[in-house]
Amino acid sequence: MPIIAISANHFELGGQIARQVAEALGYRFLGRELVEEVAREHSLAAAELRRTLEEPPNLFNRRSRRRLLVHLQAACLERLQEDGAVCYGLGAHLYLTGISHALLVRILAEKPDPQEPARQRWAQEFFQKDENDPSLYDMVLSLASIEPKQAVEIICETAGYRKFQPMTYSRKCLQDRLLECRVHQRLMDQFPDVRVQASDGTVVVQLRGLKLDQRKKQRTVRDIARQVPGVEYVEVHVVRSFFDKAGG
Repeated sequence: MPIIAISANHFELGGQIARQVAEALGYRFLGRELVEEVAREHSLAAAELRRTLEEPPNLFNRRSRRRLLVHLQAACLERLQEDGAVCYGLGAHLYLTGISHALLVRILAEKPDPQEPARQRWAQEFFQKDENDPSLYDMVLSLASIEPKQAVEIICETAGYRKFQPMTYSRKCLQDRLLECRVHQRLMDQFPDVRVQASDGTVVVQLRGLKLDQRKKQRTVRDIARQVPGVEYVEVHVVRSFFDKAGG
């Protein structure tokens, strides 16, 4: 069974369609209820977590909001390791790209929410992606031409396509995404501007810094990252900016 991640330019309507898809297929529904679970697990304010999903960051809260989002992302990816889920309202369509058994759907209502421009900025700030870009999705459904009931039927039918059935490789890719998030969680308090990639237990970390303290940072990052279950090898690059060629 695939994973279905749905986004919409009308939050309430998109949520209704997502829940109906989950019910029709007998899949689990993963939505904003996850916020409360993450808040309890990490002793965080649920209201602040909700704002992290709804408001674009500013100069003063960018790092703190990024940390909260990583906690939410890790929790979502952990629950998506099990097939047969519909995810909505957690931004999963932006970090499940490239996972072949994830069906990514965009719902376009005739009248978008007034908050939609802020939502676009949110996606751009946190993920450097344009939610209006159709290439992000496997399917874009306009409710100007079909009814919500038909949208549910189309999504359910598409979920049965062979292309979206889990395979060993696609599950491995999803596991790699989760490992990236778990390493990021461990590092982000000490190294807020960090990037992590994982593949088969090998973790590559990029962080900004000066050559003066490069070796010390590399040792610290390796020591922290190796504590994460599933990490077998850690490679650390310290760069002056993420646009520089990685070295070290």
